[in-house]
Amino acid sequence: MQTKTLHFRAVSISRHKAQPDNAVKACAYRSGQNLYDEKERRSHYYGNRGGVVEIGLFAPVAAPEWMRDADQRRLWQRFGNEIEKVEDGHNRRASAQLAKDFQVAAPRELTHEQNWALAQAFAGKLNDRGLAVAVGFHEEEASDGLKNPHFHFLVPMRGVNEDGFGKKYRALDGKPGGKNPEFKKLRQEYFQCVNDALADAGVTGLYYDPEKQDHEPGIHKGKAASALEKKGQDSYIGAHNRKVGYDNIMRPYDQALENAPGGWAWGPPTVAKNRNAKVAELQMRRGSAMAARDATQKSQSNVSTPPATRSQSRTEMAREQAKLSIQQNRTWQERTQNRSQEKEPGR
Repeated sequence: MQTKTLHFRAVSISRHKAQPDNAVKACAYRSGQNLYDEKERRSHYYGNRGGVVEIGLFAPVAAPEWMRDADQRRLWQRFGNEIEKVEDGHNRRASAQLAKDFQVAAPRELTHEQNWALAQAFAGKLNDRGLAVAVGFHEEEASDGLKNPHFHFLVPMRGVNEDGFGKKYRALDGKPGGKNPEFKKLRQEYFQCVNDALADAGVTGLYYDPEKQDHEPGIHKGKAASALEKKGQDSYIGAHNRKVGYDNIMRPYDQALENAPGGWAWGPPTVAKNRNAKVAELQMRRGSAMAARDATQKSQSNVSTPPATRSQSRTEMAREQAKLSIQQNRTWQERTQNRSQEKEPGR
């Protein structure tokens, strides 16, 4: 059976930052809507952002009637404003924690409808704790060219009663991480929901393990870094995520060499050969992706003859490096055999 893992990360939405967070803005970004902030008397415009495929707000049974409004824009707008109001009524209003945003990857093996059902199942686990949760289902392009389905579970720090938000849910206090038992429990519950969804969908031979940590998670790209990447400019977060992705792909090959007799220096030729072939493949993929990106930018440009870009030369460089890697990858016996065959008469 194949064992995989999924990205599961919690981020604090807090005023205790150099640039304080805002609950209405957080709701607008995750729902892809233009929402009015009553406190700041201005709107947060995210109606034109792409990648938002489904949104929903799920509340426990004791929640007030307004949390069941069918109008999603009005519902999310009031949800964010009510979070701001309740925190303004307490002593630590200037440094209040507003919510936790659980940024969670969705399995690619499931369809759009099955993943949304998975999101609702996990939202029910939060509702059982007396918490309301606003869910945004996003689907953007990943670094490997495939879809990157993921969820944002925006959970306010306070429980819900018939009057709205009540007492703080103290189990969510502190920094998100593996040492907090509540976060660990939520991670386990999410992975259980994932495996149940796979079983219901008839997907066999696959298990998502909450304890498996073979893949280092990347950093959420965010609005600013995404805008830079779309313009063809590199960002610090984008570069970091690409390095993390490369390291995650190469980790099994590096571990195989480290565990081989003799380690890196005297490892089996087949292991080194597989690793070099993977490096060459990733170089080719990176060069081709850059060339495709620049071709798209040229097609959208108003300039009749757009200037040449570095991607063309980088693509050629990647091809040459791949050829060199493949050539160096051949064992000494293979090269010697080929040379002896070339010297044989009659050939």
